[in-house]
Amino acid sequence: MVLCQGPDGVLGAGHKGLLMDVLLSLLMDLLMDPLLGLLRGLVRRRRALSLVSGDAGVAPGAVGFSFVGCWIGVIIHRYVFREVLQVFVAVLGILLLIYVSNRFVRYLAQAASGYISSDAITQLILLKLAQNMSVLLPLALYLAVLLALGRLYRDSEVIAMAASGISVRRLAYALVWLGIGFALLAGSLSLYFSPKAAELQQAVFEQAKGEAVIGGIQAGRFREFGKGDRVVYVESISADGASMNNVFVRIRHRNGQDLIVAERAYPSIQGADGDRFMVLENGHRYSGEPGQLDFVVTQFERHAVRLEHTSPSGLRKLEATPTLELLKQGSVASIAEFQWRVSVPISVVVLVLMAVPLARVSPRQGRYAKMLTAFVLYFIYNNGLSIAQKLVEREHLHASIGVWPVHAVFLLGAMCLLFAQSSLGLRWPTIRRRAAVT
Repeated sequence: MVLCQGPDGVLGAGHKGLLMDVLLSLLMDLLMDPLLGLLRGLVRRRRALSLVSGDAGVAPGAVGFSFVGCWIGVIIHRYVFREVLQVFVAVLGILLLIYVSNRFVRYLAQAASGYISSDAITQLILLKLAQNMSVLLPLALYLAVLLALGRLYRDSEVIAMAASGISVRRLAYALVWLGIGFALLAGSLSLYFSPKAAELQQAVFEQAKGEAVIGGIQAGRFREFGKGDRVVYVESISADGASMNNVFVRIRHRNGQDLIVAERAYPSIQGADGDRFMVLENGHRYSGEPGQLDFVVTQFERHAVRLEHTSPSGLRKLEATPTLELLKQGSVASIAEFQWRVSVPISVVVLVLMAVPLARVSPRQGRYAKMLTAFVLYFIYNNGLSIAQKLVEREHLHASIGVWPVHAVFLLGAMCLLFAQSSLGLRWPTIRRRAAVT
């Protein structure tokens, strides 16, 4: 028996229980009351206009069905959003744990070798995390959509949604709006907050290098620098690690070697590149070639010895450059960095569209059936962007082309997969139901 006919399909008498549950849940949801009043006002306005104009083609049943169908869509979209966001929080937490653990091990190894101060490890991790959060967000949302929709497919909930008139196209449309919201967040991180965090991270890192005891030098032990060209030995170190007493240094070079003995020494960071020096006080320097007697003895009050040379990294400087300054510079490297920053919010929407068709599995396959394919496509997409950025930076690819073909290929592929699934497998519940009713 047919209860009413609407634009999205036929509502039978067997759906009365479902409709009552929906209405009860709406009454209990106080957060949706303003939207409920707005929709009711629109329905009343439509009825009034139909009565004034004498339009007999608009039936009250059709208006009521459109109202109920709209609310069913709202409920289902909220349900899908809640599932995706719950999985997103869990996935993001796991990714953050992995990333923080990795960074902690790296910084701890540098602190153990004396390269940086151990007091700055927490601050460095937080700044590095803020710098790379824009990269973790797209991946977390991509996995969240895959896992959440995979569970819905496994439990046949997507089929039930299709039977209620909510097709996968509508789910994809709703998830794209969710992706746009995350894209705005990722874009703000990539274009503004990440460069700020990178700049602060570099400053804190240089400060931590200056505060650290030089290169992990320990009292009573020899320490090599520069592939063994420089060897340092200290008899004792002050309690605060700021100075060393009775220091011996051997430096090998082309013309022989230098032996330096000093009463005191302390670490120093000098130069724009942050080279590591040891400043020695009140000592002697013996220069010559082993086996010869023509050594030159020099007495000094203060003498600086460079232990390590830090190579400048132009890429890290670009990462810390504000976006407006990148646009003003106009260099090829600046354009490549800017395209990478803009690619982050674009990738959020593209990955969401990719995840919708990739999440489709049969109930017997399980929710993780297509995870390997999804991971492979993600790595191809991400590496494709990185390769395109490098090609632009090295002037092997014109800047006007840049990374945009990579986005276009994967966006087109995601839309083709979504259209294919929508055309082949999403209309059969509605057709079968109508055949059963007639």
